[in-house]
Amino acid sequence: MTEIDKRNLKNYLYCTFGITYIVWGLLAMFTQSHILGLETIIGRTLHIVGALGPAIASGFYLKSNNIKFKHFLFNKIENSSIYFIIHLLAILILFSVSSLELNEVSIYLMPLFFIQLIFFGGGHEEFGWRGILQPLLDKKYTYWQSNLIVGSIWGIWHLPLWFIVGESHQGFPFILFFIYTLFLSFVLGLLYRQTKSVGYCILFHAFANLLNLYFVLKINLIFIIIFIGYLIYTILASNRISKEGKEFVSKITGYTLENEGDFVQGNKVEITNI
Repeated sequence: MTEIDKRNLKNYLYCTFGITYIVWGLLAMFTQSHILGLETIIGRTLHIVGALGPAIASGFYLKSNNIKFKHFLFNKIENSSIYFIIHLLAILILFSVSSLELNEVSIYLMPLFFIQLIFFGGGHEEFGWRGILQPLLDKKYTYWQSNLIVGSIWGIWHLPLWFIVGESHQGFPFILFFIYTLFLSFVLGLLYRQTKSVGYCILFHAFANLLNLYFVLKINLIFIIIFIGYLIYTILASNRISKEGKEFVSKITGYTLENEGDFVQGNKVEITNI
């Protein structure tokens, strides 16, 4: 990781947490003081603005680094859609098989909810988490380390929601939510590695939140078995990607790479730290 990367990482995190914590902090104070409610126009506006922190910070990052938005969002590895479909099916099985009970939400509104979740309900966060944070951390840390860091930052970023009166996240213990974000960090981290697509990560994040909206989440034996199996798959698959990448670089250069971050940008190979 270069000094420029370190500066970009710090600036992104400062901007993301600055926007979100200031706005959601104000909303928490307003709702707890009964100055205004979450369901008011001002309350909803503050809630949305705070949620857009990662996306807004991403916009500043792209502009300062002269990265074209179209390339950033739609870039992907050839024939990577199969991995996207596999992950969609896996997360669907995780929710549906472990819980056959549905929330009382109209299925006819599913397309509208999905679109809303892409832009304001979680999907947009992937501009930052997998689009910026993950690639920067992958330059220095291993798969395990970078995903744990991203997942921890992602979980902590949500913390103010537990102080906003009437916010839906309060119905779920923060520690369990934090564990869930760590799990999804491994899943989305693998999806990004397999596809190099921020767009796919946005759609997957929104789809996972859509399932959480429709299914009554039950942490039972079936859920735990599928959860652990899916997590093991992400670890094994990512280790295979890392091993193949190192072997490829060693084959064409004669160098042996010690760190996962010594290579990778899709099919393009970069040699650093040699």
